[in-house]
Amino acid sequence: MVHDLKFKRHLLAGSIALVIASSAYSQDRELAETADREDVIEEIVVTGIRASLQRSMDIKRDSKGVVDGISAEDIGKFPDTNLAESLQRITGVAIERDRGEGSKITVRGFGPDFNIVSFNSRQMPTTGGRSFDFGNIASEGISAVEVYKSGRANVATGGIGAVVNVKTSKPLEMPGMRAVVSAKGVHDPGTREGNSFNPEFAGLFSQTFAEDTVGVALSLSSQTRDGGTQSVTTQNFMGRTFVTQEDIDNNVSAAEWGSIPVGDPSAINFPTEVVDGIYAIPTNIQYNLDDFRRERVNGQLTFQWRPIDTLTGTLDYTYAENQINTMHQDLSAWFDPGCSTRESEWIQEGNIWSPTTYTQVGCAADNLQGVGLYATVDENKSAGFNIEWQASDSLTLNLDYHDSSGESRPNSKHGSGGSMAVAALNRITTHGYFSSDGMPILEIQLGERNSFNQISQVDQIDANDMQLSGSSFGSFNNRMDVQQLQFDGEYIFEEGHSISFGIARVEVANRGQSKGIARNAWSGVGVPGDISDLLTIDSIEGVFDGIPGSGDPRQVTDFFTWDFQALIDRAEQLLRNGSHGDVVGDGGPCLTGFCPSYNFDLDEVTLEESNSAYIQTHWVGDFYDKPVNIYYGMRYEETEVHSEALVPLYDRVEWSIVDNRFNLYQQKDSDGNTVQGFSEIDGAYSMFLPSFDFDIELIEDLIFRASYSLTVTRPVYNDLKGALIIDYLGADGGGGRRGNPQLLPMESSNIDFSLEWYYDEGSYVSAGFWSKDVDNFIVNQTFENQPLFGDLFTPIDGDLYSQAVEALTGGDPRFDFDLGDLNEYYAENFANEPGVVVTGEGEDTEVVVTGLAGDPIAIFDVTIPVNQRETQVEGWELMAQHTFADSGFGFQANYTIVDGNLDYDINLNEEQWVVPGMSNTANLVGFYDKDGLQVRFALNWRDQFLASAARDPLFVEEYYQLDMNISYEVNDELSFFVEGINLTEEHQRIHGRSTYQLREFAIGHARYNLGVRYAF
Repeated sequence: MVHDLKFKRHLLAGSIALVIASSAYSQDRELAETADREDVIEEIVVTGIRASLQRSMDIKRDSKGVVDGISAEDIGKFPDTNLAESLQRITGVAIERDRGEGSKITVRGFGPDFNIVSFNSRQMPTTGGRSFDFGNIASEGISAVEVYKSGRANVATGGIGAVVNVKTSKPLEMPGMRAVVSAKGVHDPGTREGNSFNPEFAGLFSQTFAEDTVGVALSLSSQTRDGGTQSVTTQNFMGRTFVTQEDIDNNVSAAEWGSIPVGDPSAINFPTEVVDGIYAIPTNIQYNLDDFRRERVNGQLTFQWRPIDTLTGTLDYTYAENQINTMHQDLSAWFDPGCSTRESEWIQEGNIWSPTTYTQVGCAADNLQGVGLYATVDENKSAGFNIEWQASDSLTLNLDYHDSSGESRPNSKHGSGGSMAVAALNRITTHGYFSSDGMPILEIQLGERNSFNQISQVDQIDANDMQLSGSSFGSFNNRMDVQQLQFDGEYIFEEGHSISFGIARVEVANRGQSKGIARNAWSGVGVPGDISDLLTIDSIEGVFDGIPGSGDPRQVTDFFTWDFQALIDRAEQLLRNGSHGDVVGDGGPCLTGFCPSYNFDLDEVTLEESNSAYIQTHWVGDFYDKPVNIYYGMRYEETEVHSEALVPLYDRVEWSIVDNRFNLYQQKDSDGNTVQGFSEIDGAYSMFLPSFDFDIELIEDLIFRASYSLTVTRPVYNDLKGALIIDYLGADGGGGRRGNPQLLPMESSNIDFSLEWYYDEGSYVSAGFWSKDVDNFIVNQTFENQPLFGDLFTPIDGDLYSQAVEALTGGDPRFDFDLGDLNEYYAENFANEPGVVVTGEGEDTEVVVTGLAGDPIAIFDVTIPVNQRETQVEGWELMAQHTFADSGFGFQANYTIVDGNLDYDINLNEEQWVVPGMSNTANLVGFYDKDGLQVRFALNWRDQFLASAARDPLFVEEYYQLDMNISYEVNDELSFFVEGINLTEEHQRIHGRSTYQLREFAIGHARYNLGVRYAF
């Protein structure tokens, strides 16, 4: 069962709203009607780069604790085209990019899931995780962004790194009629198939009426962008230890599958004896070409009413939709880890050995090529109201409620994504060439067999050699609903001291549904030439120009592309003619496996209900005639977590002996539909979160700050989901995973010290030190040999299996046996036994064995997240901002140092626990703003950082990006602008233990926007 999220409206909250509205109105109505109106004073609004930097500096200077901010340069004009791109200019903030645009943020070394994003102090929904994707939000309707780096009692919990509050424009804050429209052409040369020029439109209208007591504001934006990404990837580099040939021959456990013996005569610069080190074998080399279309629509409608001077009501509705459709093409060759190499050449870096040349002959034969279509739509909706009442000169009360949802769902008839592969089984030799700074080069030699089984080399691919290969289709739905009610108040005493207080309730429902269907036909089905008329030759020649290694004459360049639906139609025709591969899943509504299914295997719901209360005091005074502010706050929260899920139920294990493949089959009802089980797990926790902030103005404009706070980050939803997922099953057992709703939040004790000197208008320097001691870090713990299903049996070590092994080995465990011999023994001796099915004859004989009652129960190693680790992260933030008097010139520069007490040891061939994402960052912005001309160049740098601490680690290499923005104001209304993103076309490179072990090389493209803006 799945519970609907129903907000529990408390009588107290409703009473508060009624009292605020009615008593305030009756108290001030007569005064409002009879009071003399003040003369209207025209407000001159200063805009532009310098004004934006001045307002951002004011946010920092006037803040309680450590807060940074970015302010709009003018109504509807934010400094960057993307909020994340703007946030990266703040000290301590780094960003992740998706399709060349800022997407998610890392703050002080803590990644996207450790930072919470709110809109107008309201918790916003995400889809799937806790991290917020800024790519879904246009910047035109944003007035400011605040980044709270130190904890505050009156600020929402959830961000160990930071709490980011995005503020939108409100009509009564800008009286009169204000409007702006803009249009620009977006040029993205990265696309191969789409339009490199596309339009973007935005507009913002605000109008106040009835002597500025009623206001309405509407912001809209629409963007279409065709773009492309091109990359070279390897799935992984499998780290292996050195072994002797004798170990391999004797099947010693140290000889892992795929081990290369020391002293291999075909390997250059390779050890001749066993040493303490790790050598790495590439899994594959793959060239990827992606073309995408993104259509983003944003809108916000805000209505405000101020019936009396002391009472303001606000109603607002926000909508955001982001559709992304991607066509993927790839050309790849996979290496067989169990195959002998030829002509391999290695480089040694300490204990790490990496191939510079890696060759296999006569192993994996498939020349694999794929096409995929992926389509998703992200949709966010939020409706809310706010009532602010100035109850007296000293007391302000605020009531706020919103109901918001975020959803990510499939957006095509192929589901969230579908992929189809074709292959020619004529690859005879595969070469991989690797360097420390460039892209891997894939070289393959193709051959064909004559009637005498002799192989002759061919020079190019041929459509008549291609066969249908494997396929997969997936459907993924994620939805989050947030309902939040909060009541806040502040009382200011005559001396300037104040006390703030508040209560809140937040209910979050997170639901994830998924279903995957695959056809295991990767060895090819049908007859070569079955699909030749559907294939069109294409080439990657020129795609990677300018990259070290590109243009190498050895590089394979040609591949086939095809119409996706036409290949599906042909595949279904071949299926009817008897060519097939095993379907994993229910086959979908088309029954062939070439379509998505919405009969979800997994349907998981996580409910979080949190109640909170806080009190915060502010003391204003002097210390030896130095102005002092002291803030102390305490926040209490209690949270209940409920996880429920529909999960697959399995009824049998089948083992195909000849290829050692194990399949788990789901239970089905009498109508053939899969049967699911239901699980429920609950958790709860409570916490007190103190905060303390102190600042003193040592001398005029020189401010020292000190802060202490206790902050938390809640576990990601995937870690809370209680559904059991089985990942694999093999001869030695299986593996699975599930979440843990009883996890506690990660808790950080934070200390901040900073010194800030505001020495001139728009100019300041600052230096800050921060430290975070984090407890309850979440790690994965594996519980071994768990009999998860009491009636699920495996044929391994059953009676028939034991008899066969005894016969083949004579009972001596030192002797191994061949699966082909075992397959033959079963066929000859057990063909009529229950649970044994024999098909084919001679070399084509295949035996499939089903585990039955009396056989051993299948066991699984289950991985569950637990609270276990602690760590310390600390760093420095240095900032300088300067404007050169009235010259119009100025600059911003900042540098962030992040240091943790845990480092990844590349000499250990195992998964390690290290906080990923920590890196140093720097920004340099130079600008000119005078006489209507505004020019800004911004350079961003992020040092190399660890992205994954798995057994095969991922290091993202250092990255620079240079952006520019130039605008000219023809008059007060009309301006033209040009924007450039990634002007130097920097690329992104990711490697493993060594820079020679490349995992991804993504091509970077410059993008340009040319537009016009008109303000009314």
